[in-house]
Amino acid sequence: MNIKQVKTAFSSKENTPCPLTEKLVNAGYQQTSGGYIERAKKENIEVNFNKNLPSQYWHLMTYCNSRNETCTFGKSIVCGELIFWMAEVLECVPTDEMEKLLIEIKNSRVTTDNGTFQYDRKKWNKAIQNLCFDKIAEKVLEITEK
Repeated sequence: MNIKQVKTAFSSKENTPCPLTEKLVNAGYQQTSGGYIERAKKENIEVNFNKNLPSQYWHLMTYCNSRNETCTFGKSIVCGELIFWMAEVLECVPTDEMEKLLIEIKNSRVTTDNGTFQYDRKKWNKAIQNLCFDKIAEKVLEITEK
């Protein structure tokens, strides 16, 4: 799948309810720096995991708009909360499988001395990608090749 196909598949999904993604991000599973977080700060977009900000829709569209539309949207995309949201929006992964992974991720968090949560993002981003990415690609192609 390429950037143009991703943008097409998700263009009308900004306000799609995503309660599982909200639970994931509200549990503190969000990048703390770099990538889309740095971009949001530069653009004066609020960064607050308690409010699920910036939104994953903004994250995806900002990423896509910064790339040539013919470029591949591939597995080099590793942001777990983004991939999780994409799968939930497209309803391409069974809800029970997403709920199970969400619980596993939340149960793995460690509370730091300052009260924030830490996750093994490398491990969980990979688990999210393994569960969701290929199904997202299949659904995007199904939507855009009609």
